[in-house]
Amino acid sequence: FLLFPLVAFAYQNPGTPTGFVNDFAGMLTAEQKHSLEIKISGFEKDTSNELTVVTVSNLGGDTIENFAVKLFEEWKIGKAKNDNGILLLISRDDHKIRIEVGYGLEGAVPDATAFSIITNILTPAFKQGDYFGGINSATDAIISATKGEYQPKENNSNITEL
Repeated sequence: FLLFPLVAFAYQNPGTPTGFVNDFAGMLTAEQKHSLEIKISGFEKDTSNELTVVTVSNLGGDTIENFAVKLFEEWKIGKAKNDNGILLLISRDDHKIRIEVGYGLEGAVPDATAFSIITNILTPAFKQGDYFGGINSATDAIISATKGEYQPKENNSNITEL
């Protein structure tokens, strides 16, 4: 019998957060990252809600759902007593996107809204190579959704990949 070691793919923290925008995949310029950081920081100051954008090169074989949940929990996104965090996770090489929402904001940003933002804003921009435009517009939509201003668009497609 030959014993082959089992390769287990499991969540691995991509690094230490350095703010609200953590571009581990190098998808943004310094100016773009700074612009997003200012906008998201203002959102946090105005509402106490925390929106964190994370890009990774790949998920190391993990699922986007598991990776997002583990990262959300490990980084403690949102205020503990309000559970008001939102994670926008982008895995560049896997072509996967996930919006993970804390329980405190699930009413404002339900799954249908997150799906709409991914399919109608992020995916088209990313297909055109406009990473900043997609992320910038998506953060605007997420912020609007928390205020009850963003309405999901109808989409007959169930495509969730880039």
